[in-house]
Amino acid sequence: MAGAAQKKQAQHNVQALKEIHIISIVVNLLSLLSLFLLGRPSNWKPYFVFSIPGWACEYAVERLGRPKYREDRGYQVLTTAGEDLRQAGLTEYMFDIFYLTAASNILMCLFGSNKVWWILLLVPIYAIYKLVGLWMKFRGSSARPSADTPLEEPKSKRQQKREARGNRPRYR
Repeated sequence: MAGAAQKKQAQHNVQALKEIHIISIVVNLLSLLSLFLLGRPSNWKPYFVFSIPGWACEYAVERLGRPKYREDRGYQVLTTAGEDLRQAGLTEYMFDIFYLTAASNILMCLFGSNKVWWILLLVPIYAIYKLVGLWMKFRGSSARPSADTPLEEPKSKRQQKREARGNRPRYR
């Protein structure tokens, strides 16, 4: 039986999934109408190619966050609440990619140009920025101390006494 926290998380996940599916349906229908009825832009291939990351992220979020239920004596019983879709990290980045793809679709409809897909270059640029920051953090922590910083902290008298007694065996 699921606790209140799991039920709340499952409820939030269902709401978040419903929102992204509605956004996806509306934006993709508008894009398809713009492409095939209005003929703007004239080439439809970039729409399908550059929409793949958004669709992949939507699918991944669906698989991660959808709660699972089982039937027990005529009632739906929550078995797993799914991953928390409010968590930071990779889930958050998947939502960002989805929203960026949807925004690119809307801008494609408004401007009638495939040049708006250059906006999706923000994703790898941001990933490189985060990786460089991570690399600099690890590189900075393993760096050797400079000449003007002392190599060791000065030891207290208590530490010096303990080290001096450290070689002698203890008797009880």
